[in-house]
Amino acid sequence: AQDVLRVEEIGDTELAQLRGRFVLPDRVVHFGVTMTTLWQNGAGQIGAQVQFQMNAGSQPSLHVSPIDEAGVTTAVSQGNGVVMGGAGLGNVQGVVQSVRSAGDYNEGLNDLSINVRSAVPGAVSGQAWNGPMAWSNDVGNVQIIRQAGGLQIAVQAKQGQGNARHFIGAGQLAQQSNIGGSLNRVINAAELDVVMKQVALGTQLAQCAWDQLRSGRPIGY
Repeated sequence: AQDVLRVEEIGDTELAQLRGRFVLPDRVVHFGVTMTTLWQNGAGQIGAQVQFQMNAGSQPSLHVSPIDEAGVTTAVSQGNGVVMGGAGLGNVQGVVQSVRSAGDYNEGLNDLSINVRSAVPGAVSGQAWNGPMAWSNDVGNVQIIRQAGGLQIAVQAKQGQGNARHFIGAGQLAQQSNIGGSLNRVINAAELDVVMKQVALGTQLAQCAWDQLRSGRPIGY
């Protein structure tokens, strides 16, 4: 206890190398990302949910669950709105979220949540990813592909209603929807799950020892 709690001065050189807090690799037992994209209007719903999971000591898994549901009617008015510009959004690093509408009575949502848990989520659903996938219905077309070192869900709505893009990878999370018609509901939602291994109370301080952080920093997260 005396070694852990003693006051120790940190020099400028070492402070210059700090980038926030680090978690030692053996504390993370599960990492997962869930991406969901949904386009809904009077013709039904179209979209996809993609789940990536990696548990300690196991191979990563990637599963896809299609969203394909017929609506009460297939009669959707032709969208005449035009969304202009926006090409530069694809070049922004980090998190990019945009909802642009040229119609009426539309609803758009981009959401990102980060959950730090103590229990591993249940088993994933859907079919294993084996390469590009696509399907369509009266609402529009969905395509899931590898793109620029990451994974992309793209929705092209029919009848000029617009398009949506959900991308993660290469240092970027992009959630975009461009709506050219009316009475549409578009959702891009991403959820990051990190599960930490439970450590006995008596070992908590030992995990934070300066010497351990120094030696573990190059391989920490």
